[in-house]
Amino acid sequence: MRQKSILTLILVTCLAFYQIKAQTNIAAQLGTISPNFSSYVDGYMKDLTAHQGFAFLNDLNSTGRVLGKWELGFSLKTGTGLRSSEYGFTGFSDNFMLEGGVPTLFGTESPGKMTFRFLDEGTGLPLVNPMTGKDLGFGLPLLPGMGTSLGFSPALLPVFSLGVGYGTEVSVGVLPGAIRLATKGLVNDFSVKRDIIASFGVKHDVFQWIPWLNKHNFGFSVGAQYSLLNIGANIGSGLIGNLDIPSSDKFEVSNNLSGLEYRSSNFGFEALLTKKFGFLDLSLFSSYNLTHYRVYNDGSLDVKIAKTFYTTISDGFDLYQIKDMINVDRKVNQFLYGIALQFNLGRFDLALKAAPFSGQNYYSVGLGYKIIKK
Repeated sequence: MRQKSILTLILVTCLAFYQIKAQTNIAAQLGTISPNFSSYVDGYMKDLTAHQGFAFLNDLNSTGRVLGKWELGFSLKTGTGLRSSEYGFTGFSDNFMLEGGVPTLFGTESPGKMTFRFLDEGTGLPLVNPMTGKDLGFGLPLLPGMGTSLGFSPALLPVFSLGVGYGTEVSVGVLPGAIRLATKGLVNDFSVKRDIIASFGVKHDVFQWIPWLNKHNFGFSVGAQYSLLNIGANIGSGLIGNLDIPSSDKFEVSNNLSGLEYRSSNFGFEALLTKKFGFLDLSLFSSYNLTHYRVYNDGSLDVKIAKTFYTTISDGFDLYQIKDMINVDRKVNQFLYGIALQFNLGRFDLALKAAPFSGQNYYSVGLGYKIIKK
């Protein structure tokens, strides 16, 4: 009798341990959703973020010459980096299966299907829903592309520049609310609730210390710039899409994602070598930029798992909240070089800038006005 009791105790202990292990493994498997879906979102936005830092850095300066002491200028500049919208997604864990195309933001690929699957820890094979014969899991919606094979990173910035003497010029640009205004009513279930763009820069003309070069209308400026972009958006269920959940009493999934946050900071250096020909400034430039951006969600994906997930009888649920379904944190550094033209027409100037030579196509155009001129 005592031996039977001991065997029963051992069996109950083993079953309890198995249940704990099963629950722990379920939590670990659900934990793969964030890095995998975040990898998809990072690739989805790659075209947009690839040149973002350059867009703001190169909107700041268009000539190697600087303003004279206490000269004040205003310019409105817009530019964009262009790239072929192609990106391959790799590195998804065994819990995920991809079917069909995986679109990027600007891509022409039709959305396929990303499915999260529960795996048997012993065999590594997907668990099967006995009611349908399909893998036990749920589909995650993929966002649609904008239907173009060309990706771009636009930037529009009003900039005030002030000469402070000694061949030095400082610049600042701030643009709050522009993205919210531009996207209002553009897409259903999406609205920008907060946005601000700001840029700060300083440059110095080295050749002003070399009289002969300065006399012959040469300029060579080196400068640094910092910019930031902060966007908060509300997103509805229509934009996120409906989860594909099979009929089962083993788990329930609720899509309670409500918002998206995007923050980007850019730090860059630029050098411009300029020769003045009458009203034309012809410049060669090179730029280096480091971009750090984050994308993360508000709300959560809520998953209720039956306490007896591996048995046939349900006895209540455990709730798992995936609050960081989207969590992208990435740094990108790039080098760019090209040519710039600035046409000086009295108080007005027209600036053109391009970098088609380095495989990082960038183009900008700007209109400037000298508020205070010597």
